[in-house]
Amino acid sequence: MFSHQYRYLFIVLLAAYSLLNTLMVEIFVHYPIDISNTELFVIFLLLTFGVWEANRLWDNYLQTKIFQNLWTRIATIFGGSIVMTTLITLTIGLSAAYFTMPFNLPTLLLPMKLLMMFAFRINLFLNVLNVIYWYVNQLEKTQIEAEKFKKISTQAQLQAVRNQVNPHFLFNNLSVLTALIPLDTNASVEFVRQFSKVYRYVLKSHEKELMELDTELDFIDSYLYLLKKRFGESLKISIQVDEEVRQHYIVPMALQMLVENAVKHNIVSKNKPLQINILTKDDQLLIVQNNLQRKEVNDLESTQFGLSNISQRYEFLTHKPIIIEESEQYFTVKLPIIKLNLAKKKLVAEEVLSY
Repeated sequence: MFSHQYRYLFIVLLAAYSLLNTLMVEIFVHYPIDISNTELFVIFLLLTFGVWEANRLWDNYLQTKIFQNLWTRIATIFGGSIVMTTLITLTIGLSAAYFTMPFNLPTLLLPMKLLMMFAFRINLFLNVLNVIYWYVNQLEKTQIEAEKFKKISTQAQLQAVRNQVNPHFLFNNLSVLTALIPLDTNASVEFVRQFSKVYRYVLKSHEKELMELDTELDFIDSYLYLLKKRFGESLKISIQVDEEVRQHYIVPMALQMLVENAVKHNIVSKNKPLQINILTKDDQLLIVQNNLQRKEVNDLESTQFGLSNISQRYEFLTHKPIIIEESEQYFTVKLPIIKLNLAKKKLVAEEVLSY
């Protein structure tokens, strides 16, 4: 609020209001001071300007600082403003007294008390307005972020389903199943079981904001089973995830999107097998890496959308970015592993159980 483009107009209006209020309650009838209304208005104007600008500079400085909670921020704002208001009032009051009245302690005591009272009233009024203004802005930002996340989440749900429930995916897996049935009945039954498991997870996972890593890996096992049946030895998978991090969380479908993108945008053949590695690092990152052997595809935007989608969901939930690295040999995406406190973990666990 202190940096508002019309702040100088507000300063003049507030000074005029203070003068009018002083005259209305007849302060100087009860506390006689030999000063004209014009001089009083100038003093109020200088005082209001000094308090406003000091608070503006203090507020700008605090914008660069991080506070643990709202009350710490409010206490810091008011504490700093009180010190600055005291110094400004003493400076303006003593300067005004030097030009308008005899400069001695008994004569100055009453005017300085009154001026200090007016200054602190103005300071309190401005800071209360500023806190309300700041709180409303933060509330609006939170609402905008929440709506943005809802949109991102909805897009992620639709994109995840669209990536899997599409004619190419159905055709490829049904072709594999058709070829498998006359050769191995047991294998075809297992293929159908894994196929249905993948679809069940895809259709249900959009209801969750977070998914336990162990549950996501269980889904990925089924998804990779289908891919392995399709590509055989042309696709090599390595999963090395520490047991202690499996109880933590990631955003749903993130692994699937990364694996699907790796298969879609790289050559997968016996001569050039695609190697996908899923591993953890320092209990902090889940890494998905594949050897880079790009092929021409028409829907590169889907890859960029998928990575952007995962990144935005992580930023909203954890404020931690995903890390994307590309070299001549490898394409690597590092996902932050989300660790929850006991209360949040219980809530998410109840959601997962309902799945």
